[in-house]
This record gives sequence, structure tokens and C-alpha cells, in this order.
Amino acid sequence: MSRNGKTTLLAAAVLMLGLSLCSSAAPADESSVGTYPRVQDQPSAREKPALTVDEQSKLKEELINARNRQNSQVKAKDGAAQPKSKKP
Repeated sequence: MSRNGKTTLLAAAVLMLGLSLCSSAAPADESSVGTYPRVQDQPSAREKPALTVDEQSKLKEELINARNRQNSQVKAKDGAAQPKSKKP
């Protein structure tokens, strides 16, 4: 057998072995699948929203107040002069 023929035979054998290993790696049944959901599985729709409109507005206001408190604390600590942030 020529060298080219041996190389082709070896390449074919490696390809066949690789394909047989890939196909046997798939789980045989659904019970052996892990605890993570599949990529294409969508969660079911919620019956009620996570937060009501009133809760959303209250939370937004609390976050704004917390931001303002932190900004005022930084200004009081470092003085009124703050360096302006550079735009990216």
C-alpha cells in the first residue's frame, strides 16, 4: 500500500472513531439528563407580575433617594469640587 493510501486509511479510521464516540455521548433517555433546563425550554408565564406598579414606583423612588444620599456624602467628604468624568 502506498503512503498516500495509508494516510487516507488512517484518516478514515480516525473519522469513524470520532463519529462513533460523539453519537454514544448523547443520553439514551430523558431521565439521565441533568438538572439544568434545555436551552429551548421557555419558563411558563407568571400569573401575576413580580412587582405591582405601586411597588415598582416605591422601589424606584427608594433607589433614587439612596443614590442622592451617596452623592451628598461623597460631596461632603471630598468637598464640592468633583472631577468631571470623562466620556468614553
